[in-house]
Amino acid sequence: MARRKLGELLLEAGVIDEAQLRSALADQRRWGRSLGRTVVEMRMVTEEALVRVLAPQLGVQSIDLELYDIAPHVLTLVPPELARSAHLVPFAQVGKFLDVAMADPQNLGVIDELRIRTQLNIRPYLCGPHQIERTVARYYGDGLPPEVTVRFEPPDAIEAVVPLGAQGHVRPPTAGDMLRRYPRTIAPPPAGAPAAEERDAEVASLQHRISKLEALVARDEEVLRKLLALLVDKGLATRDEIVDRLG
Repeated sequence: MARRKLGELLLEAGVIDEAQLRSALADQRRWGRSLGRTVVEMRMVTEEALVRVLAPQLGVQSIDLELYDIAPHVLTLVPPELARSAHLVPFAQVGKFLDVAMADPQNLGVIDELRIRTQLNIRPYLCGPHQIERTVARYYGDGLPPEVTVRFEPPDAIEAVVPLGAQGHVRPPTAGDMLRRYPRTIAPPPAGAPAAEERDAEVASLQHRISKLEALVARDEEVLRKLLALLVDKGLATRDEIVDRLG
């Protein structure tokens, strides 16, 4: 698999120039954010443009939820709590396939959970988290809880999931590529398996515990970043010294 840096992809796509990339990299080093989040927050690239650049590299299609009128029966397949916590929206069902817009279409744990819940094959699409947040608010009613902050954190380097061409360009994904990534199907539940209500309760409890752990990790990480930035600002340590020590 070819591993490509996000900065190179943005330059190739023409959405930023070299001067902007250098500025974004400097800001990224200062605050420890992902490059994707940095260029969006510095208003160099819109979330939509970043999604269009990333989608082919992740081997999925991007989706604009503003163009869809989602059917009620599709929305009922995913509970509001899961849609909010995992930053996703189901938007279409075609036979045994459920199409889902996700901020992180490589989250196989969430995809497996959706497959178990719905008994359908999941086809993930990349979508910016802010558009997902607006869509959740529109269809599920309440949107995200006020204490939740949606962050777009695409990876700084990406494992291409499709072969590189002769000139080093990534071949656009085909329908076959999409289906080969998620080949598993759901077998009927064995005799004596827990009732659907009990399984849903167990999944919801596990999701709640995971969310609490993620919140604690994010809080500690943010505190550490601020402390490191303060050390640099006060001249007590240089960025290179900190990187060497952490390394």
